[in-house]
Amino acid sequence: LGGWSSPCIFAVLFKMDTNKAITQMVSFIKQEAQEKAQEINIKAEEEFNIEKLRLVEEQKVKVKAEFDRKLKQVEIQKRIAFSNEVNASRLRVLTSRDEVVNQVKTVVMNELNKLGDASAPGYKEMCQKLVLQGLYQLMEPAVVVRCRKSDQSIVQGVLKDAANQFSNATGTKCEVSLDKDFLPDKNDATSPCAGGVKLFTPDHMICCDNTLNARLDVVLSQKLPDVKIALFGRSASRVHIDVEM
Repeated sequence: LGGWSSPCIFAVLFKMDTNKAITQMVSFIKQEAQEKAQEINIKAEEEFNIEKLRLVEEQKVKVKAEFDRKLKQVEIQKRIAFSNEVNASRLRVLTSRDEVVNQVKTVVMNELNKLGDASAPGYKEMCQKLVLQGLYQLMEPAVVVRCRKSDQSIVQGVLKDAANQFSNATGTKCEVSLDKDFLPDKNDATSPCAGGVKLFTPDHMICCDNTLNARLDVVLSQKLPDVKIALFGRSASRVHIDVEM
């Protein structure tokens, strides 16, 4: 060691040991810090992945719920649209059928206008029967008969015979007279009358409508189902079928 004295040597050695110990301690601290940092990073990454998975699953549930809601809404809209289309189709069919029935009624009314013409064969006899039937309906001691102005002479000429037939059949006398007012003509713009008569009590409180128009309405109300079957056939969805006894 040459000219180094013992104290100097020990001082150098001590310093070297101290530096080495510090270096080792620093290395240990760095290693510990790195390991701790790595542990923190791993834990943070695990927590991040767990949270990310939770959020993804939560969004999946929300998306699925929204999809189901919109799908249900679409299905409801489809059903509503289908129902509306079915109803519109039924309405078009019913409207078309009503138009056909009205056309048939128009044809029948044209024939009634011919039948109710004052010069038509059998019209006078028909008027007498209509008056007589009205007397049976009212069963009153006095009756007023209203007719079209064009039928005035015809109806006036059958009142006596109708009253006699009524008296002979019922044993009750009935005073029958012609009303001062008249039924509308067949060409009337608002309520044309094809012919026939209306019978009233003298106070006009009770009426028996025996015009050809009223008779047609009665027939249509009773026979309209049969008319529709004849025109359009039976409904395939109808289970019960009326049978005349």
